[in-house]
Amino acid sequence: MTSCLLFQPAGRYEPGAVYSILASCYAGLLDAAFEHRLREFDREVFENPDTVGACTLITSVDRDIVGLVSYDPRQGPRAGIIGHNGILPPHRQKGYGTQQIMEALRIFRTRGFERAQVSTSEHPFFQPARRMYEACGFRECGRTEPSDKSRHQIIHYEMSLAK
Repeated sequence: MTSCLLFQPAGRYEPGAVYSILASCYAGLLDAAFEHRLREFDREVFENPDTVGACTLITSVDRDIVGLVSYDPRQGPRAGIIGHNGILPPHRQKGYGTQQIMEALRIFRTRGFERAQVSTSEHPFFQPARRMYEACGFRECGRTEPSDKSRHQIIHYEMSLAK
C-alpha cells in the first residue's frame, strides 16, 4: 500500500511544532545561535499565520509528521524561494524530501512563477539535500563566501519553471 503525503499549513499545529521538527532535522548542527534562529522562525510562523505560517507546510504520512517545507513567494512572479526543507531522521531516504520540493514547485507553478530558487550549505551534512535539489532539476548558479556564522560556503540553485 502506497502512503500519501499530506501538506498542511503549520498554523494547524501548536506553537513550538516548527521548532521541534527543525531541531530534530538539524540535530548535530545546532549551536546556540542556530537554535535561536529556529525558535525565531517558529515564533514568526505562529505570529503570522496568513503569511509565513501559510507558507510553512508540515508534512505527514498516515498521521505521522515526517518533515517540513517552507517557501517565500514575495519575489513572485519572478521567483519563488524554497526555505527550510527537512525530513525527520526516521523518515529519511524514502523520497519525502523530494515530494516536499515537488509540492513547493507545484505551488510556484500554480502562481505563475518563472523560476524557483533554493540555497544550502556546502557542509557535508547537506550533501543529500544538494543531490536531491540537482535530481529535481535545480542547477547551481552561484556561491556565497562563508560568513562570521559559518565556515562553509552557501550554494545557490535555481531552476526554470517555464513549461
